[in-house]
Amino acid sequence: MAESTPASLASEPAPRGQRRAALVLCFLAIVATLCLLPVAAQPGPVLPGFVLVNQTALVVAYGLGAWVLFAQFRRARSLPLLLIAGGTLYTAAIVLLHLLSFPGLVANGRVLGNGPHTTTWLWTFWHFGPPACALAYALALRGGKPLVVRPPVGRVASAVAVLLALAAAGGAALIATWGLPWLPDLAAGDDFWVLTTSGVGPALQVLTVLALLLVWRATRGRQTVLDLWITVSLVLLVLDNFLTLSGATRGSVGWYVGRIEALVSAFVILWAYLHEVDALRIRAEASAEEAARAGAALRQAQKLEAVGRLTGGIAHDFNNLLMVVTSGFDMIRRRPQDHARVMKLADAGLEAAQRGARLTRQLLTFARRQNLRPETMNLNVALLDFEPLTRRALGETVALELSLHPALHPTRIDPGEFEAAVLNLVVNARDAMPPQGGRITIGTRNVALGRGSRLTPAGLSPGHFVVVSVSDDGCGMDEATRAQAFEPFFTTKEFGKGSGLGLSQVYGFARASGGEVEIASALGRGTVVEIWLPRAESVQPVVPVSTGVTSQLRRAEAGETVLAVEDEPAVLAVVVENLTDLGYRVLAARDASEALERLRGEERVDILFSDVVMPGGMNGVQLAVEAERLRPGLRVLLTSGYTDEALGEHSVPVDVPILTKPYRREELAERLKVARQAG
Repeated sequence: MAESTPASLASEPAPRGQRRAALVLCFLAIVATLCLLPVAAQPGPVLPGFVLVNQTALVVAYGLGAWVLFAQFRRARSLPLLLIAGGTLYTAAIVLLHLLSFPGLVANGRVLGNGPHTTTWLWTFWHFGPPACALAYALALRGGKPLVVRPPVGRVASAVAVLLALAAAGGAALIATWGLPWLPDLAAGDDFWVLTTSGVGPALQVLTVLALLLVWRATRGRQTVLDLWITVSLVLLVLDNFLTLSGATRGSVGWYVGRIEALVSAFVILWAYLHEVDALRIRAEASAEEAARAGAALRQAQKLEAVGRLTGGIAHDFNNLLMVVTSGFDMIRRRPQDHARVMKLADAGLEAAQRGARLTRQLLTFARRQNLRPETMNLNVALLDFEPLTRRALGETVALELSLHPALHPTRIDPGEFEAAVLNLVVNARDAMPPQGGRITIGTRNVALGRGSRLTPAGLSPGHFVVVSVSDDGCGMDEATRAQAFEPFFTTKEFGKGSGLGLSQVYGFARASGGEVEIASALGRGTVVEIWLPRAESVQPVVPVSTGVTSQLRRAEAGETVLAVEDEPAVLAVVVENLTDLGYRVLAARDASEALERLRGEERVDILFSDVVMPGGMNGVQLAVEAERLRPGLRVLLTSGYTDEALGEHSVPVDVPILTKPYRREELAERLKVARQAG
């Protein structure tokens, strides 16, 4: 015995709505039978195609019902289900044989049998099948839970049930044809009153009523969907027998109505199945909506948790930086005459501001919101140029080894963000080393990935890639740490020794560059971090942009004028001071419309220096386009701290220099020089 039965028509409790529908159907059928019983023997209307349509519909109904019940048995493997499925298939087959016994429906004569005796006996065997199977079904339900067969036995049992059902129908056909000499006559032409007087008809009715009572008794108190509609089917067959035997002749009112009730009886189980399918669909839609609501609530909770962690980490780091800046300015105001002290505090404040700028860039890169300026380049060259700085970051106890592929493919990336990513990986590797030091290896290689390659990182399509790896022989990570490594502000370092944004920046840089990043690590075995970047298909010329501070400050030529556009008054004042300090003549504008008024005038303007994100319906990129139309050849330098979401589809063109906020006077001078060269 199985401990539980999978859901099926034979295990699902009959809902109240179906119980009401069953009662209404039985009540209407009983009322119709009682009303028509006095006139059952009267001739009915002549309907030449009635037998063919009715019998064909019966075959279809019983055939589909058998298919449904066998499918339910394969799911639940319940023996009562198998018995009723086999009985339904037998009924479909015997009804088909009964149809073939009518003259002139399929062929000129009778396909099966040699007269009305065969047709009447086949009707008898047809009406014997459902109650006999219902009796077996009721007996199999006695004693509580129905017997459930094992899956391998279930497949064999299904095949055996099909063969037995068809064999039983074939045997009944043989008896109704070749065995007629040993059977009593039940019909004289279209008259089958002898079916009643011989006792065969009443015995059939008694058998049907007995099956109805046993099924009701076996299923009362725990009636399933299948139990309910088997009961209804038997009620309709009892009414069919009453009217058919009362009519006593083919074409009578009782005969016609009996055929209709038999057809309804055949369809009820199929209707119950379709009703359950529709109910299941409704429940599935409701469950899907509930799951969607639960998923949205979960995502919202996760988002709030991430925002809480993010804001907490940002608040901690920025409050520390602001403490340095505000305390420094406060002390400068109190003793401005102490030059050495002022310089020391100013340097500390400047360093804190630069750390804040780096923190902001790391956040934007992780969120893939950083305004990257990609260049087509060979990473080996960048790593070799970057090597001295990398060695200084490692110190004397950690050895650095470069393992660079001699024929590395070019890739298109932002050089500054790439250097920051490598530096973050190197610093993380250094911090994972024991006190006595260790070895860090930076390697490059080309990888060609085909479809279905097991080496392909998640999220990457097949193609050619350049892989940069940073490996160490440090302490390594466990699986839980590795799974959280890219989360912002997640760190295993001591409090105050790491922001938890290093690997987040690496992740954001790789994804924003069209690549991916992977970590392989184990406790005590070190860590390998690989950045996969797509190979550049072609080398594209780029405007050379320097990211460092020039050794010789570029100052303005005589009379050189900059139109500075900035909507924030405090920032505009600082910009004007910086430009004036560099020797430029400055024209100030607070938005794009004011800048355009200046450009329509006669004043000299050599360079347009504009913020990208501005109010008033026109951003810096659009302003630059309109300025070029008004003054062809005008040089442009844009500046912003963050542009992607504000600009939408209007991104900053690659050939337009852009200066990221915050910036120092030296960086401003260098970018103005680049703008002049580009012009």
